[in-house]
Amino acid sequence: MSTVVPPFEPHPLLPNGHWQTIVGRYLPGRVDWPSSRDVDLALSDGDRLRLLDSTPEGWEPGDPAAVLVHGLAGCARAPYVVRVAAKLVKQGVRAVRMNLRGAGAGFGLARGIYHAGRSGDVRAVTEWLAAAAPGSPIAIIGFSLGGNLVLKLAAEAAESPLEGLDCVLAANPPLDLLACCRNMQRPERRLYDGNFLRLLRKEVGRLHARFPDLGPPPITKMRSVYEFDECYTAPRNGFSGAEEYYARSSAGPLLPKIRIPGLVVHAEDDPFIPAETYQGLEFPKSLALELIPSGGHLGYISRSRWDGDRRWLDARLASWLADRWGVARRNRPGGQNAHVRHEIQ
Repeated sequence: MSTVVPPFEPHPLLPNGHWQTIVGRYLPGRVDWPSSRDVDLALSDGDRLRLLDSTPEGWEPGDPAAVLVHGLAGCARAPYVVRVAAKLVKQGVRAVRMNLRGAGAGFGLARGIYHAGRSGDVRAVTEWLAAAAPGSPIAIIGFSLGGNLVLKLAAEAAESPLEGLDCVLAANPPLDLLACCRNMQRPERRLYDGNFLRLLRKEVGRLHARFPDLGPPPITKMRSVYEFDECYTAPRNGFSGAEEYYARSSAGPLLPKIRIPGLVVHAEDDPFIPAETYQGLEFPKSLALELIPSGGHLGYISRSRWDGDRRWLDARLASWLADRWGVARRNRPGGQNAHVRHEIQ
């Protein structure tokens, strides 16, 4: 039987998208860190990715597995990624959290940088997991920028199939990157834009200090994420400028190509990603869109508890996969016996 999904009702103290976004980001709540082992995955260009692999006790090849992908300026230890991974592990799903190129614990393992169109890195992780888990159905789950990446990969997989890829889930994906950047430049959004810019400049500064032969990064006079992408992200990755980067990386136009089942969840009051960017997009029948009136950007802190807490989005993603795979909702021990470490906040 399918899970009965309660409608999202925002917590009365968090009535709009700004409060949902800010509190969701800075008050992550209780995070049950699943046991995990580090995996360094070599890429074809010489860079490496750092993965965190959480395997439930008793899991065997053929049992379901998932790849989880964080958002801009995040990493595999971001609370929203860890919370969903923990729910999946308790359902008996192997959960692999990837650090995008150079992010989090992957810093120093890559000279290149991640960006919204670098779906090939997610493909490499999915191929690694498929080889390690033959016969297992695999979900790719992305949050924010990671949501754009997994949807782009799902579309590409229609022409270049991925072994084991079973479904795709995306939370608050920016499906029109240019429109999102323009939205962030509005006066009432400048605080968010400036915060992302500060984090990105810090990441790039560390990278160039780690690899001095890259030279000094041209980031001192940037005033927006758009300018960062125009002067740094685009030229470093072979794009003529920010607008070509956004046009070639946005997953929105690619949605009709997706053939696997999936779920996209977005909030109409997301302060980063305007709901209007979803209008006119052609969602295939296999890909469900749940456009929620409130919830902010990866907030979704609910008035009432569902599946143990008020984080409605976490429970929604986990319940969709539970229904898809018929996995039991039971509390399993958190990980493998060998090469396990417990992450500390």
